Amino acid sequence: MNPQRALLFAALVAAAPAHAAEVCFNGQDLSIPATTEGLYINFLTGVHAETEAGAPGFDFDPYASASTTPADDLRFYWGSSATGNAGVASSGVTYAVLFTGSVVGPSNLFTREGFSGNTSAWTSGVIRGYLGMRFRNEATNAINYGWVQMTTSAPQGFPMTVHGWCFENTGEAIAIGPVSDVVFANGFDS
Repeated sequence: MNPQRALLFAALVAAAPAHAAEVCFNGQDLSIPATTEGLYINFLTGVHAETEAGAPGFDFDPYASASTTPADDLRFYWGSSATGNAGVASSGVTYAVLFTGSVVGPSNLFTREGFSGNTSAWTSGVIRGYLGMRFRNEATNAINYGWVQMTTSAPQGFPMTVHGWCFENTGEAIAIGPVSDVVFANGFDS
């Protein structure tokens, strides 16, 4: 590399912002099948599939429960209890719908309840609401906090779309809000 290029490269590297600790997967717009398998999503890698085997290390699985009354209500599955994966609850086992400005972190109330979890706030229909979450980051083995932006439809939660998610990869709390100065895992910044 010639000296001028080396100097320009050094200046660019020095001017580059430090890597942010917030990681986002925006613009996913994943359609969740209203099946008993739903869609398995790995928050760290972005891999998603309609079977557990297709999304190794999955963290979240929204699905339609065949055993609810009425059948096919939306439910959330978080995988093995050893992961610590869970969603923010408003109380007990009732999953909360969060909005911009909410903070997700260790002080929140979380639930892992799948079949017996109360998703009524979500099955009533939500347009671009946020589900706070925590998951075990398989790269660092630390619990990370974040949120998933979703749209659901009344009366049972389907059709359902996961628009994207963000998490704080240092284990700190994260505020739900406009995304800026983040590492966009999908390579886009809008």
